[in-house]
Amino acid sequence: MRRNEYVDEQGNPIDYSFVNKKPLLNFFFVFSVILPLVLIGFIIYTVVNNNYCHEIYDNIKDSTYNYLKEEKLLPEYSGDYVYVKLNDLYEHSYITPGKTANKKATGRVKVTKVEDDYIYTLDVGNCDKCSISKRYKNWGSETSNYNSSATVIDVIPYYNIYDREVNTTEWSDYYDQEELKKKVSKYGVRMPKEQDNLPEVPNGTNVVEVQKEDKTFYRYSDKSWKWFDIIGNYSGFYSEQPSGYSNKDESTKKNTEYTAWSLNYPEEHEYRSIKKATAYKFYYVDDNGQKVYANNGKYTVEEDVDLDLYTERDEESTTMYSYRDEVWRWYNGTKRKYSSFRNNQPNGYPYRDAELYQLGSYSSWAEESSLTPENQEYRVEETKIMSRYRYVYETLSLPLYESAMKKSEFEKKVGRDLEDIRLDENYKVEVTYKYKYRDAM
Repeated sequence: MRRNEYVDEQGNPIDYSFVNKKPLLNFFFVFSVILPLVLIGFIIYTVVNNNYCHEIYDNIKDSTYNYLKEEKLLPEYSGDYVYVKLNDLYEHSYITPGKTANKKATGRVKVTKVEDDYIYTLDVGNCDKCSISKRYKNWGSETSNYNSSATVIDVIPYYNIYDREVNTTEWSDYYDQEELKKKVSKYGVRMPKEQDNLPEVPNGTNVVEVQKEDKTFYRYSDKSWKWFDIIGNYSGFYSEQPSGYSNKDESTKKNTEYTAWSLNYPEEHEYRSIKKATAYKFYYVDDNGQKVYANNGKYTVEEDVDLDLYTERDEESTTMYSYRDEVWRWYNGTKRKYSSFRNNQPNGYPYRDAELYQLGSYSSWAEESSLTPENQEYRVEETKIMSRYRYVYETLSLPLYESAMKKSEFEKKVGRDLEDIRLDENYKVEVTYKYKYRDAM
C-alpha cells in the first residue's frame, strides 16, 4: 500500500503531506500570533508599571515641595540644596502611605535650586517595584547636558567669582500709571510701555535691579456758581414744563450728563443732543487660546474698553447712541435775578444755586497741593500717582579663577564661606551646573 493509502482507526485516509507540514505551521502560528500578543502584553505592563511608579515619584516630589515651602526651608540661592527624609513627610502628614505603594517608603529627597526652578533627586526604597535601586542603574558620569525628561537626576553646582562694582543711573522723568504695562516685569515692578526715555545703562554691564519711585501729583480747578436774590417759587430742572409751573427761567439753563451708550436710537427733541459711535466686541486671547470678551461679549464703544487688555476685536460692528438734554428751572410769580458764575458771593445775591455751577480749566500737575483753608470752599483738587525709574547695574571683571569649582574647593580657594561672600557687594558668585543620571535597568 502506498503512503497516502494508509488509514487511521476510523478508516479515514491519512494525508502524510499535511502531517509533515504541522511543525512548520505551528512555528508560523507562534511567530505571527502568540509572540505579538506577548509583546503587546509586555508593552502594556511596562507602560502601566511606569505610570504607577511615576505617580508615586510625583507624589513624593509634590509633598516634599509643600513641606519645604510650609516650613520655609526651600533653598534660597541657586545651587543650594537641602535633604528631606521621607519619614519627616509622614510625621508631618504631608504624604500618606497610600501615595507610596500602601506603605511607608524609606530614603530621602535632595532638592536643589537651579535658577528659578527646583530639581528633585530621588533616593527612595520600600515602595515595591518602584524602589529606585530596583528600577535604575548606578550613577553615570557628570555631564553638562541637562535632560529634563530623566527620572533620577542629580545636580552638581560649580562656582567661580568676579570682582564687582555697583552703580545707579539718574532718575527718569515721571510716567502716568496709564503709561505703564499691566504685567509686572521680571524686576518686580510695572515698567513703562515706551522705554526709549528711560536712563541708559553702559554697555558691558548687567542690570541687577530696577528702582521705581511713586509720587503724588496735584492739580486743581476752581468751582463757581450762579447766585440769586430771592427764594421765590421755583421748580427743579426739567426739559419740558412741569405741572404747576408757568414760566421757564432761561438764565438757569444747563445740560445733563450724557447717558450710557445704547443700541436703541433715542427720541428726538429740540432740547436733546444725540451722538453716535461705532461699537465692536472686544476680546483678548488667554493662555489656553480662548477668547475672553469685554462686557460679557456685548457691543462696546472704544472709550469704554481697556484697550491695553482687550487688544483684539471682531470684524462685525454696530452703531450705538448716547444723548444729553438741556434743562431749566421753572417758576411762578416773581422771577429771580441770577449773577454770572462766581466762586465768592457777590453783593445783592445772598443765595447760591448749588446745582448751577461750572469748573474752570485745570492747572498743570504739580508736586505740591495748592489747597488751603481759604480756598477749600471752591477749589476742587485732583491727584494722581506718577512713577519714575532708575537702574542699578553691575560691572564685572573677568572670572578670578580659570575654572569653576565645587563648593568645598571654592571656599578653600577663596578663604571664605560661600554664604559670606554672596553678601559681599564687591564680588559676584557665578554658579554653573553639571548633572548625573541613573538609567533605567
